[in-house]
Amino acid sequence: MKNILILVVLFLANINQIDAQLKLKTPEGKVVLLFDNGTWKYEETAKVEKTNVPIKLVAETEKPITLIDAELELQTVIKGVSAKLSKFSKTNNEVKADFQIISKEGKVFLKTNWKLMDAEGFRFFGYITKKSKMLFALSNGERIELQYEGDAAPKEYPKYKFTTFTAELELNEAQIRKLQNAYLETVEMYWSRRTESYEIFNPDYFVKELPKIMK
Repeated sequence: MKNILILVVLFLANINQIDAQLKLKTPEGKVVLLFDNGTWKYEETAKVEKTNVPIKLVAETEKPITLIDAELELQTVIKGVSAKLSKFSKTNNEVKADFQIISKEGKVFLKTNWKLMDAEGFRFFGYITKKSKMLFALSNGERIELQYEGDAAPKEYPKYKFTTFTAELELNEAQIRKLQNAYLETVEMYWSRRTESYEIFNPDYFVKELPKIMK
């Protein structure tokens, strides 16, 4: 009877050589160990003990953010093709945004300088208003919304064929925590007249820059 069981197991299971014994798995999922002397036994399953995450690790991720006053350098973060501008030009169709982080008196502001390669930016994009926002997709699967605080009218430069928008918003603590822990992947910009998606030129901008304003 014992020999028949072994033959059935050999026929139905995958065989792996482990040290000086055969380790087999039956169709029911049980693991059988066969020894050189003809004996066999079921493999004992190790008990997995549950462990609790140390409280201090949770506390460390939620510890208060201590800020220092600083004005960081302006850097290009967004640079991509505008779907609207592409209808009129295959070359002058780019939209880009330079970011600057400003920390002052315990508050963090993000200054954004947008540049559209069209001399009539207002006709196509309108204003940046209190309803305008940037919606970022992050590398960890999260999405974060940055809402503008006020209206910003465009400045058009017909001679040079581009339009600029300068506006800022405030970053709260929850947003700072999310932005410093993930890369930027894409952004949707909500202008007053349309919404467009743009590519990210500097995906680790916040990961690199936010620690510079913290103790």
